[in-house]
Amino acid sequence: MAKKQILHLGCGQHKKPGAIGIDILKDSNADIRHDLNKFPYPFKANIFEEVIAENILEHLENIPTVMEEIYRVCKNKAGITIISSHFTSVDSFTDPTHKHHFTTRTFDYFIPGTDLYKYNYSRASFKKISVKLGPANPKNPFIKFVLYLINKNLIFYEKHFAFILPVGTISYILEVEK
Repeated sequence: MAKKQILHLGCGQHKKPGAIGIDILKDSNADIRHDLNKFPYPFKANIFEEVIAENILEHLENIPTVMEEIYRVCKNKAGITIISSHFTSVDSFTDPTHKHHFTTRTFDYFIPGTDLYKYNYSRASFKKISVKLGPANPKNPFIKFVLYLINKNLIFYEKHFAFILPVGTISYILEVEK
């Protein structure tokens, strides 16, 4: 069986084992040094089955173009994992290199059927598999319960409680639709 082709954007020193890492940082574990604000990325179309973008998209200039490029290099049904600080996180605004702050609806512009897709800024098309707020596996049972409630009511939380109970991180799982 052929090995799954995985692209790790902005991998830094924590590249996923077996993935092709791409990063501009000299001290990273990247296989390819490339500025992710420069297009196209140095890959052929339709080769990756998975893309990991952990704590990188918020640093990039043009999210619609980045999403188009991810779409271009991926096969149909490729899984996309995006992790970033949520807009409620102090870290989202503390880091002077952050250019974007993400909400649960940020990627709806690329997802047919959502109310924001009509403003689509690119040709890229994805399916939303999941959006989750907060750390992946909180140990504290109370925090776990609060995150459960928040993740059951994402829009309500963002409109009414986001700055009262900041969650820190946001994780998206998308799937390429070609």
